[in-house]
Amino acid sequence: MNWKPLVGVLCLLYAVLVSFFAYKKSPGLIKLVKMKLGKNMTDKAALTACYVMSAVMLVLGILFFTVF
Repeated sequence: MNWKPLVGVLCLLYAVLVSFFAYKKSPGLIKLVKMKLGKNMTDKAALTACYVMSAVMLVLGILFFTVF
């Protein structure tokens, strides 16, 4: 079995879920990001970090489907 398409699907699913919860401004997600990246972080910076990670995982997921 080829595992690369499965990893691509998981990356795309992660990107969609993180983007959705960041868009809804989920307090649990904001709290988790602040805890992992820094307690002095603002809510807007935490949401920006979520969107950036979502974009990175989206690109990675597309790469797993096309290149790898």
